[in-house]
Amino acid sequence: MFEKIFGSCIRNIPSTEKVLYLTFDDGPHEHCTPKVLDLLTQHQVPATFFVVAETLQKNLSVGRSIVAQGHRIGNHSLDHKYHHFFLNDRYLMNWIERARNSIEQSLQVQTIGFRSPLGIQTPHLRMALWKLQYPLVHWNQRFFDTQIGLSRTAVLKRVSQFRAGDILLLHDTHIKYHQSFLEGLGLLLIDAQKAGFSFKTIPDNLIPSNLKLPTPALSVETREKTCLLSADIRDSRFPD
Repeated sequence: MFEKIFGSCIRNIPSTEKVLYLTFDDGPHEHCTPKVLDLLTQHQVPATFFVVAETLQKNLSVGRSIVAQGHRIGNHSLDHKYHHFFLNDRYLMNWIERARNSIEQSLQVQTIGFRSPLGIQTPHLRMALWKLQYPLVHWNQRFFDTQIGLSRTAVLKRVSQFRAGDILLLHDTHIKYHQSFLEGLGLLLIDAQKAGFSFKTIPDNLIPSNLKLPTPALSVETREKTCLLSADIRDSRFPD
């Protein structure tokens, strides 16, 4: 029901070209992010950085370097905390918009969409994003690099599984696996390009095709009743 009304979560971007979408979460980080940017420049690879608004304010010069080097910016929440997801739609809309406004005003860019911490999805979140007409952008290829780093073995195994349009998830906040992560990232970029893939940033035109308005099969009256009922139920269970 919610998928039909609010659209699907974007996990890949179908393409007839061998294109990959490289993304980084949780930054910007004062030490790791600049090293990542150096590697991307070296290999001429564009990427999309989903930044945390409060973290951005602590490392604003790094965030501005991301933009200056031609990469795109996504919204990875205000504070990367999880309790927000259990509150109602209106609360979530405010939380998301506070992050969006902070990021966009600080960097003078348009964010391409929202990525929830840990990839959490709830009906409350989907309703909030639908009301904001703001796409939910996740991934379909991940490496669990914050837990196990980015080893040569993991890279070699995963590159063979890449398909056109895949969205790759990594993190630019490494401390524990800092050097091995950077080595693994360099290998990933090289091996993906050797396999014939190119990289692009996630586009900002995802709303019309992926964040669907209520389906035409439903009457206007039915749509309104559905949305109002859903909102009333959630607001009664999760008051402000």
